Formats: sequence, C-alpha cells, structure tokens
Amino acid sequence: MPAIAKIDFRDFARSVGTVVRYAASDTIFREGDAAGLMYVILSGSVDLTKQRRVIETMYAGDAFGFVSFLDGEPRGVAAHAGDDCNLALIDQKKFRYMMEEMPNFVWYVMEQMARHLRIASAAL
Repeated sequence: MPAIAKIDFRDFARSVGTVVRYAASDTIFREGDAAGLMYVILSGSVDLTKQRRVIETMYAGDAFGFVSFLDGEPRGVAAHAGDDCNLALIDQKKFRYMMEEMPNFVWYVMEQMARHLRIASAAL
C-alpha cells in the first residue's frame, strides 16, 4: 500500500494553537510530567530523550507529546529544544477542533505515531 502524501499542518497548528518560542537546550517537558498538551514543531528542532539519551530528533512539521496526551499517562520521555524553535501547543479542546475541521489531521497523527513506534521498536 503506498504511503499517503505528507501533509504540512504547521499553518493550521499555528492558527489554532498557542505559539511558544524555546531557546536551544530549553526543557519543554520532563519524563514523568503530566500531559495536557501535544506539540507541532513550527521551526527548529526538538530532541526527545529517555534517561538523558537522545532517542529521536524531530524537525519542523513533526508532532510530539501526543501519546501521553491521548492516553493520560505521564510523559515517557523528555523533550528539549535542539536549537531555537517555535512550537504550536495544542490542548484537548483545540485537538478536537482540529480533528473536526481537518479530517486529514487524523492521518497526520497516525503517521506520527507509527514513526515513533518504529523508532522505539528499533531502539529495543
């Protein structure tokens, strides 16, 4: 089955979410933190770490933080700005709005989840 074309949701996330700037090395969240937000990287990069080891670097157009956001469990990884970055912070209400207003957003989230799962599986 062919992969679906990657859709860039940065403009939509920027218009719906709250845009926050992080400087390089800033902590976005820590392992074990409660989850109330997911994030879309508008510019820059973010490092996801587990026990201070980088397990994935994400770039503009990628999303993270949605697993804990969806299941309500504490954060399983930490996130740090790899370099200066702008993130769109999406809460539950905005996430539901995005799902309703842009049905392709569901595919975007599933593609991001699949990518994270593959990276986590490879790390084991």
